[in-house]
Amino acid sequence: MKKNSLLWQMTPRKGGPASYLFGTMHVRDLRAFAWFDLACQYLEQCEIFAAEFDFSQASAAAAADAWTLPEGTMLEQLLSRRAWKNLGFYVSKKWDVPIEAVQHMHPMQIQTALTTALLREETPHSLDEMLWAHALKHGKSVTGLETFDEQLKIVRDLPLECLLKSLTHFLKHYNNQRERLKKMLRWYQQGHIRQLYQASRRDARWLRRPLLLARNKRMADRFAAIAHQRSLFAAVGAAHLAGGKGMLRLLKQAGFEVKPIFQNAP
Repeated sequence: MKKNSLLWQMTPRKGGPASYLFGTMHVRDLRAFAWFDLACQYLEQCEIFAAEFDFSQASAAAAADAWTLPEGTMLEQLLSRRAWKNLGFYVSKKWDVPIEAVQHMHPMQIQTALTTALLREETPHSLDEMLWAHALKHGKSVTGLETFDEQLKIVRDLPLECLLKSLTHFLKHYNNQRERLKKMLRWYQQGHIRQLYQASRRDARWLRRPLLLARNKRMADRFAAIAHQRSLFAAVGAAHLAGGKGMLRLLKQAGFEVKPIFQNAP
């Protein structure tokens, strides 16, 4: 069976309404919006919309606290001299700020922001936020498959040593990131969820379990709890769909018939 799709129909085997799982990218680059209209079409058929977390729970103050290194900790002390020099070069080039401005930033926040700097910002909001707004516009109930606090706890609990290894590797290969992102956007447009999963799995490296596997299980369980009773449209990062412990397989094991929906579907 053809597997190249970002949009999947989930129907309880014991009877119940159809629900949908959609893989997103958390970006404002229009190249990631190729499936947006189709996703909205199926979202409008459902009672409930779920993002990865309930956006109404977001707290800028709590996020800022989670994305800051512990008091008294500075990146310059934690990174190698070469990694610190590389960071200073890219921070100056991409953000036009001195290296001192990022001394207390969380390594993952830096890595995410430097990645985002390579993408276009062509829409006022990310793909996830646009789907959330579309759901509200059409009167849908909205929720999250995780809570905002759970997502912040993941950040706080990640081992700092692993985060520093990840950032160091990222900075060493930063010049290759633009082409890598172009490739991932092509895979995304074509619905190649297996390739997206494998790329994210490699990127997660030492953090694979907390960032991918544990979250897959939690989000699949919460999807199933809702979708066994009511029609749900859920939008999660596309890397969470495929794989032996991905959400598609977990939901199949939870009693759902899993069927891909393609862009040329009537």
